[in-house]
Amino acid sequence: MRVTIAAIARHAGVSRATVDRVLNQRGDVSADTERVVLLSARALGFGHRLEVVPTRLLRICVLMQAPANPYYRLLADGFTAANRHFAPARVASYASHIDVDEPASIARKLDRVAAEYDALVIVAPACPEVQDRVREIADRMPVVAIATGLDRDTPHRYVGPDNYRAGRLAGELMGRMMGPRTGVLVVGGLASFMGHLQRRAGFRDVLAESYAQVSVAGVIESGDQGNAAAAAIMRALRDDPAIGGIYNITQGNLEIVNRAIAIRVGARPIIVCHDLTPVTEQLLRQGRVDVVLDQDPVLEARRAVEIVLHHYGRSEGDAPAGEIPIRPVFREGL
Repeated sequence: MRVTIAAIARHAGVSRATVDRVLNQRGDVSADTERVVLLSARALGFGHRLEVVPTRLLRICVLMQAPANPYYRLLADGFTAANRHFAPARVASYASHIDVDEPASIARKLDRVAAEYDALVIVAPACPEVQDRVREIADRMPVVAIATGLDRDTPHRYVGPDNYRAGRLAGELMGRMMGPRTGVLVVGGLASFMGHLQRRAGFRDVLAESYAQVSVAGVIESGDQGNAAAAAIMRALRDDPAIGGIYNITQGNLEIVNRAIAIRVGARPIIVCHDLTPVTEQLLRQGRVDVVLDQDPVLEARRAVEIVLHHYGRSEGDAPAGEIPIRPVFREGL
């Protein structure tokens, strides 16, 4: 049965002229209206004939920390690559950098998103000021949280690893490698990041379940500051000879490793950390860390853009999956 413009218009609840403008790329249609038309066309079986090049540019606001952190540098590279790859779909991501210690500043940036963008991608703390604004934005556009989620009352799609399972994997690897050593330091990152808390919980749980001889000797609240974490680790290693492992949930790996090796010359702790970056790859090759749990930030960026495109009817098939597998990387796997 032939699908007509009139049938698509009835299904979408718009005029035939609007359908014509979308399908024939005449422009002057909002992103939401275009979305309804494209989804209706595909629902009616017109999708296999859709070769529409949208005329309206979809603008995605990406709120994340500045790329001084190697993880965020790779994430920024991922969005740059996604902009090139998805250019025919007329979509572009624009990064705006935030200070995670200043939720009021993040909230002010979020106030501008609804007026200037068509989608929000965010890597931010789940504090009340931020989540209140995100809930308001989610009524108007798709919201994607990367790497660390928001609470269940905040509508959003999550892209990233299952952080609880990532913490369990870190605990499993740590437990197997510790040998007779018994104490582990956990570098906790930011308590306002749900993903960091979930990693902590998973790590503790698997040690309690399967490696009772190994315990968490302390949690260092680093505030995502590598130098502060390294100084605290140096004191802990000096004061407690039973500490034989370090699990770094967040950034600052180079500073932490340098201090740990300086204190424990010839008998460094087992070190498990996250995110395969140029820094952690070098540390692996040098044998200064034991395993890196990688979540592929370039893929995370691409998946976030795919979710936005699917929301606006600019891609076919089912909605892309949000979970990104965690990959343990050892030196011999490089």
